[in-house]
Amino acid sequence: MKKLVTLTALLMSTSLIAAPYIPLEQQVGSITITEKSPNIKSGNLAPDEEDNRAPFINNGGFPPSTDTLDRTGKVISVAKDMVALGEAIYQLVKKGKPTNTTEFAAISVVPRDPMTKEHVDPFELENFSIPVEKDFSAIIRNGLGKEVVRFEYTVVYSYGGTYNQTGKYLTNVMIVPKFVKTSFGWDFNATMSLTGIMNHGSKADPVAGAMVTMKYQMNSWTASFERNDTLHITGNGQLKSFGIK
Repeated sequence: MKKLVTLTALLMSTSLIAAPYIPLEQQVGSITITEKSPNIKSGNLAPDEEDNRAPFINNGGFPPSTDTLDRTGKVISVAKDMVALGEAIYQLVKKGKPTNTTEFAAISVVPRDPMTKEHVDPFELENFSIPVEKDFSAIIRNGLGKEVVRFEYTVVYSYGGTYNQTGKYLTNVMIVPKFVKTSFGWDFNATMSLTGIMNHGSKADPVAGAMVTMKYQMNSWTASFERNDTLHITGNGQLKSFGIK
């Protein structure tokens, strides 16, 4: 009986050591994502915060190249009558610093030629809208309610493209980082990827849809947190956000 009590006490002690206390200031308390009004400016930084700004250069998301294949990207998703072109994953923020997303081809959702079954080059489509730009802000607070990360970005896309006077397709779908600030002791990463395409119209008159996922990773010295948010963009120009106010 004495040995059993000693063993129980040892197990309890080991369990306490394996789960150390994490201070509230090092824990992720909440993340709030909102669409920004165009006249709202970023707030001032505290002395222990890092300011990383990225110029928003809208060149269609395409790198400076004369090669059409380089500018349209590779096939990343295939549906019955349409194809998505671009990159498998876009690194938006790495270790608290915005990356240059203009080095990558933006996402396009285009038709498949009914005869060859090959995808149609985005530059062969017509009637695209001018680029739509919507600004968003993601604010992450710690367990004490203090803001520790602020990430501001712009969602860009053009919609309504037609092929042989039918359909409504998408091009220039991209999330562009504009502003990142992090408190001392915190690290932040963000990526974007296409998670699905669909047809919201008919077979004779398709309306493209693209599901784009934003993945956030926050790390303090003692804790880590991950979250995914989804944007749904259609060839009619609609943008539906999940998890964003």
